[in-house]
Amino acid sequence: MNDKLKTLQISQYNTDYPVTLLYDRCKNGTSQYGTWNLYGVVYDKEPQGLFVDERLHAMLNQYRKGDQVVIRREQDLNGNLSWCVSPEASKTAPLIISQDTRTKDIHRQLCLKVSVMSFPKLNKHWDDEIISEIKSRTESLLEILDGSVPES
Repeated sequence: MNDKLKTLQISQYNTDYPVTLLYDRCKNGTSQYGTWNLYGVVYDKEPQGLFVDERLHAMLNQYRKGDQVVIRREQDLNGNLSWCVSPEASKTAPLIISQDTRTKDIHRQLCLKVSVMSFPKLNKHWDDEIISEIKSRTESLLEILDGSVPES
């Protein structure tokens, strides 16, 4: 009998992965490949391990044991990847927002506003191409704010 815990691979883009967190905190450490974060989750009625990068860890770290969230790895038309984590409605304990999370939310709102303002005013409905460009500009501005893009 194999007692090894399955590992959840979030390999499909733009697909919801509803999970329930099994612990209040993740396990983390370092290896030859860098820092790792391991969450225990229930997915598809089965306990599994989920290794996550730092960005997804920052989002999941706000939740606790028993919280049910939906994880989504999004890819836009330009191939840009991003993570989305949202609580399942009425199944998750209220989220207490830390100052760091509030600041990130303010940054996201500001970057979206600047991105929309940088787009020429059009007298038509926004199509998928326009929305994708605004998302791309917003993500680029967020990368600059987060310090992941070197300043010139």
